[in-house]
Amino acid sequence: MKAFIISIMRFWKRTVCTLKGMRQIWKRGGITKVQIGQINHGEVLAGKRVLVTGGSAGIGLAIAWKCLTEGAQVVITGRDGDKLERAVQDLGGDKVHALVWDVADVAAIEDKLSSVFDMLGGVPDVLVNNAGILGGHSQFIDLTEARWDQLMSVNAKGLVFLTQAMVKLWLKEQMPAKVINMSSMRGTLGVQDGPYGMSKWALNGLTHGLGCKLASHGIIVNGIAPGIIATDSINIKDVDPELNAYLKRPPVKRIGTPEEIAELAVFLMSDAANYIVGQTIVCDGGYTLNV
Repeated sequence: MKAFIISIMRFWKRTVCTLKGMRQIWKRGGITKVQIGQINHGEVLAGKRVLVTGGSAGIGLAIAWKCLTEGAQVVITGRDGDKLERAVQDLGGDKVHALVWDVADVAAIEDKLSSVFDMLGGVPDVLVNNAGILGGHSQFIDLTEARWDQLMSVNAKGLVFLTQAMVKLWLKEQMPAKVINMSSMRGTLGVQDGPYGMSKWALNGLTHGLGCKLASHGIIVNGIAPGIIATDSINIKDVDPELNAYLKRPPVKRIGTPEEIAELAVFLMSDAANYIVGQTIVCDGGYTLNV
């Protein structure tokens, strides 16, 4: 009897999953299954110290996990202590640390970096500027001073002064390093896509300029511009990558995953990418090709 009940429950679970998939096909017009290969580089980041801002979920968390698998020590930051604690538990191991930090608080940078150095046992070799806030659907015509200040305080100001503090240390120590700036495909559209796009457009310019200026010092700066990625902050209605990743707009006809961005990020951190300088690499499934 018990075996029969278990069999019925499994059948019901499969039926529910099938019905959900069919519902998505009907509502969205297609079906796409995600097949992602992850490269094992053989601890290519062994001995490296990595600071990932906004690392408690989504892309930041995926980058932290990939860095750990490649042998790095990692500090993740975020504004929510509970989320950070859960992230550390999910990541596991003794090479990951968490620090509550609002990167928009420029006055706190010196003290927070001191905590990072203590956690890692030294100055980070890699800074991943991933912390940021989305702009929703607000456009230029709807822009207010308060919204502008909110977006720019995190997406631009906080990032700039954190990067400045790290660059000063690296230059003082004559230390080679990497910066990965997390931009967005929206940054290729500028004002066309409202205040959020404007903030990422500015970040692309920073990546270009610092990449040129700092490369001769062994500090390599690059950026990644993700497209529509399956994270809690995006949360596109009726799209569940595990059931059906179909999305009409990108030429690949699906949503992207944090793991795909993490693969690119770790490649850029590695010495295999030392000849790539000042570039913001768009990883959007071809979305911006249609704009």
